[in-house]
Amino acid sequence: MIPPIVFDWACLATRSAMLLPFATAGAAGSRALARSWAADRRAIVLVAILSPLAYILVLTAMVFTPVSYVAPAREVSILFAALLGTHFLREQDAARRIAAAAAITVGIVALAVG
Repeated sequence: MIPPIVFDWACLATRSAMLLPFATAGAAGSRALARSWAADRRAIVLVAILSPLAYILVLTAMVFTPVSYVAPAREVSILFAALLGTHFLREQDAARRIAAAAAITVGIVALAVG
């Protein structure tokens, strides 16, 4: 019964404390981190905000809604990832990815209906 935002904050603080020494290990690690920040600052900030927000929203939805509704809705992100990967990243075997996305869609509909 921990509030979702507190739970996510505690997880984030723990992950940061555990991973920071590895990210900044030695001069090479610090330079690589600085280069990544300089090159991709906007994307880093966007992911740093939206990823935890999505997780907090799912946890919050699970407080008010049965898990049987929230879990399938959460899987919709896999559909978007498959389609975006096929379209923008030109990933191989598009037919298989689209078929798998369609199977997931059928499963979501089956859970919602039944």
